[in-house]
Amino acid sequence: MQNLCPKITIIGNCFGFYRLLRIFATNMIYLLFTSLPFLVSVVMVAQLTLTYRRRTNKAIRWLLLWAIATLLLYACHFVYFNHHIGLIPFTDTVYVTTNLLVYPLFLIYISATTDRTPLYRDKSFLLTAFGIPLVACITVGMLYALMDNQQEVEFINSYLYHGHDPQLNGLPLIQTWVHIVCHAIFAIQVVVVVVSGIRRIRRFNNMVQQLYADTENKEMEEIPTILILFIVTSLFSAVVNFIGRQLFVDTIILGIPSLAFSALIFSLSWVGMQQNFTIHDIPEEQEKDTETTIEENTPATPSKTNIMIYEKLEEMMNEQQFYLKTNLLLNDVAKQLGTNRTYLLQALSVCAHMTFKEYINRKRIAHAEQLMAENPQVSKAEIATLSGYNSMSSFYRNYSQYRSANK
Repeated sequence: MQNLCPKITIIGNCFGFYRLLRIFATNMIYLLFTSLPFLVSVVMVAQLTLTYRRRTNKAIRWLLLWAIATLLLYACHFVYFNHHIGLIPFTDTVYVTTNLLVYPLFLIYISATTDRTPLYRDKSFLLTAFGIPLVACITVGMLYALMDNQQEVEFINSYLYHGHDPQLNGLPLIQTWVHIVCHAIFAIQVVVVVVSGIRRIRRFNNMVQQLYADTENKEMEEIPTILILFIVTSLFSAVVNFIGRQLFVDTIILGIPSLAFSALIFSLSWVGMQQNFTIHDIPEEQEKDTETTIEENTPATPSKTNIMIYEKLEEMMNEQQFYLKTNLLLNDVAKQLGTNRTYLLQALSVCAHMTFKEYINRKRIAHAEQLMAENPQVSKAEIATLSGYNSMSSFYRNYSQYRSANK
């Protein structure tokens, strides 16, 4: 029996050490999850600041402001999830404010990229976008200032950390309803920003595809994909705001929104830094021609003028291989045909059911496939150059998109 005692003590010590190690690891993981979105925001704010200094377009400025608001938002998250109660009255005020700012700021960034008259010039929009967060900031801040210490603790413990308490009354009850109203406004913002943002991006991309054969670094190519993540994360964020952050306090489940929001912050910031082409790089008269063509109802039967222009276009492309010209513009082709942009776009739309980008790249990829079949020893890089592409990434993207259509 005496021989067993040291062994039991050793086993007990091992289990005790293992338990302490597990608690330490859990705490470290939880700390990582509480700080990860904030740390990602810090890095992206630094990167966007450097990018903003190198660029002249105003869109990146609004993306930087969005990233700063996001940084402040997740700094407040860090304080909340790590129970720094003394800072809560200040950080909760900042949190409510920035939570109502981030979505309008991102919509302004999209508008600055895609709209000739962006939203930051719309006084009524700015009044709404910045007025609501300002009113929320003043209201929440004043209520905290008017509360005594007992009321602050009562509100923080009862509502912020444990959900709504029906026994709350007075200033804590008013503060509770102010927060609930702010959550409802946030949910409305999510819907408005996502719908409006996707509509603007689609219109911009459609315009670019109508005017340029080479759309690399012009289209907002990645943002529609990112916006899918944006939608999912936004809905998740709205649900979390409605349920309350207390659901994720002191639990590893926090890792789910932490990783999701960190990925979203990084993706949107990174894609924004790559997007240097904006609506202001498109001549205004070309934009008007394109918008008119897009908005018009496509006739069921092509007119004689449409057919004549399209046949002339096909003849020029097949005989002169005009599509092999790099950086080809719709304006170049229209001038060569002796017509204008509007008529050419209409002819492509009703006769080929294609954008200018699609039409030219189908021709190029068909040419590339023919070259590869006839000259298997020629490298892909040389094939891309001979087919009118000035980058391999553009060639591969269009090859994967259009190769099956040419077979």
